[in-house]
Amino acid sequence: MRVWTKIVNGIYILMGVILSISLLCFWAKPELSKTYINFLSANLSKIGIISMVVVLVGILWIVNWIDNTIKMRAISFENPGGKVKISLSAIEEFITSRISTQTSGVKDVKVKTSISPKGLETFITLKLEGGLNIPDTCANVQELTKSYLQNVVGVERVSSIQVYVSNIIPEESQTEEEVEEEKTPED
Repeated sequence: MRVWTKIVNGIYILMGVILSISLLCFWAKPELSKTYINFLSANLSKIGIISMVVVLVGILWIVNWIDNTIKMRAISFENPGGKVKISLSAIEEFITSRISTQTSGVKDVKVKTSISPKGLETFITLKLEGGLNIPDTCANVQELTKSYLQNVVGVERVSSIQVYVSNIIPEESQTEEEVEEEKTPED
């Protein structure tokens, strides 16, 4: 990423210098503008291709920068041995695995985290089995998440933990064996 950034910066600095020198020359000698226009019209396709390449390089750099910024979301804190950084995606995966393995009745978990001035904000989306006490299950998920963030990951400031139940999956009323047992009369 650093090499790519230096290359893009170099290209745009070079383009800026060329444009600045051209404008200074046109200001100093206005008759040069006619020569420049003739040069542009004679080489229009080549200049168009070079311009498109420069624009595409800029767009690719912006996309790469945004992608890198999103991936580099992390929290950091000082340890006696030095600075520690934990990516938010690692925290999201950790919370997801803990909730799905330690909370019964949870069928699907999606976790999103963000950093705010108040601390770490966590948004959890759940799919739950029917028949559960939803308020208790959600409170359990919030306490479990807060406990793991503070005690295991080392996050000091947990701003909020929001839980959104996106789906309640109905309980399977009876298994096939139970249905067959009901069909056969007992003696």
